[in-house]
Amino acid sequence: MQTELAISEDFEPYNDERELSRLIRAVQFSKKHYLYFACCNQVPKQNDLIADIKKNLKGKPVKVVRFKKQVTDLLAELQKKVIGENCEAVFVQGLEYSIASDCKGDENALIHNLNISRDAFKKYLPCPLFLWLPEYALVKITRHAPDFFSVRSGTFYFSNPPEKVTEQIFQSVSSSFTESSSLPLAEKLKQIETLENLLAEYRGLHKEKQDKHAEMRLLSKLAEFLDSISDYRKQIEYLGKALQISRETGDRLSEGNNLGNLGVVYQKLGEYRKAIEFQERHLAISREIGDRTGEGASLVNLGNAYSGLCEYRKGIAYFKQSLMIFQEIGDRLGINSNLGNLGNAYFNLGEYRNAIDYHKQALEFYCEIGDRLHEGSGFTNLGLDYFKLGEYQKAIEYYEQALEISREIGNRSAESVNLGGLGNIYKNLGEYQKAIDYHEQSLKIKAEIGNLAGEGISLGNLGAIYERLKDYRKAIGYQEKSLAISREIGNRSGEGSCLRDLGSAYYNSGEKEKGCSLFKEALIIFEAIESPHASEVRQVIKKFCGS
Repeated sequence: MQTELAISEDFEPYNDERELSRLIRAVQFSKKHYLYFACCNQVPKQNDLIADIKKNLKGKPVKVVRFKKQVTDLLAELQKKVIGENCEAVFVQGLEYSIASDCKGDENALIHNLNISRDAFKKYLPCPLFLWLPEYALVKITRHAPDFFSVRSGTFYFSNPPEKVTEQIFQSVSSSFTESSSLPLAEKLKQIETLENLLAEYRGLHKEKQDKHAEMRLLSKLAEFLDSISDYRKQIEYLGKALQISRETGDRLSEGNNLGNLGVVYQKLGEYRKAIEFQERHLAISREIGDRTGEGASLVNLGNAYSGLCEYRKGIAYFKQSLMIFQEIGDRLGINSNLGNLGNAYFNLGEYRNAIDYHKQALEFYCEIGDRLHEGSGFTNLGLDYFKLGEYQKAIEYYEQALEISREIGNRSAESVNLGGLGNIYKNLGEYQKAIDYHEQSLKIKAEIGNLAGEGISLGNLGAIYERLKDYRKAIGYQEKSLAISREIGNRSGEGSCLRDLGSAYYNSGEKEKGCSLFKEALIIFEAIESPHASEVRQVIKKFCGS
């Protein structure tokens, strides 16, 4: 075991000036490998302290290693980043990404490897090593890596009083959803990093100093930002934790809102049945506690989920119930949301002029209030409306405006939709390579963000283009993949479209009997869901299949 330097660990709590002075002396007088811990809950404060240390060391080389993701073997990572460099000291930040506040320390890979490699650090690192950690992570190392912790030569404690953490949380979550979603992508990513650092700091507080309401607000704000960059799986994780806290604290209003928000995420992932389950639970709580806003929101979300399952008449019924509630309480955002959704429903029923009327009313409102997220959605909707009417130049103009906004605010889900819309237009204009490029870009984004329903749509679109190019093998391959996804997620409209397009590819490739069989399967589905495609497929069967 290494001997201690003349730096006592007895300290008066939160004397930052003295702790900083001690740490600087440790760097100056440690001429070989020593291990130190610096306990500081707030990452921005860590950065400020490190900057002060570097300034006081007057140019002495100090290597700062900041981890932004999970690592399992600290020594191996330092060997890649530090070995061979001339350093007076090495400062390590970001180990909290590898030591979650709720992890079991004895099962944590990083902590395990710290214990077994403790004697190897001095062999490969001949200068002092300072590990900057929030308090909870330091406690876990103390308890579960005692061999590693025992060789320390000092620990430095920097303040961040609990009441200050709570105050920072409430300041950080004060922006509205519209303000958050309309920020440029770089600013969103910066905000997410700040909020995650604040969450790690909060979780480092002793339990009696924690404010569960503040934690829930912070988790919800993180989920909001993650939604705006289409990181849905991580969003589900944070919303699930917020839901758990709302139940633990008996906060029924927040419980309902968290259930509703989870339902919206599952809808975006194409998991419509799951979305309906969450929205029905939100609706029940809203009615139980008399939350009219929550009732209206859950009804509109149920309408969207049923529309996703191609039950458009059912969707319209929910939208009209929701619209009535929002009109009664004077909620303009709620009213406008329903106008847009009614436009979508009428679009899916083939009533495109009706859809345009509703979509234009909705877009005008969002432009008026500066809601860039929904403004972009409005342009997308109108692009699709005019595409269906065959007014391609108008459609391109709307889609290009929507694509510009989606990239500006970092909305990857919307970006993928707009790329796909442009791909469809160029397919109809006969510019097939341009269409393929747009659809491949769209498919790549959908796969990255976990949008399975969207992947199915892009695969089907690519299949349709390759059929036009008479590459039937490729066309069938894409359509079969798309069909499998539609069946997996219960998308009846998508299933019908895939069967129709597969039938076309097989028929044109010479397998006419198989093609006609697939057309008939598609017709059964389109008739069941009242799709406007039913009459089109009926005519195809009559013309090419003789029945």
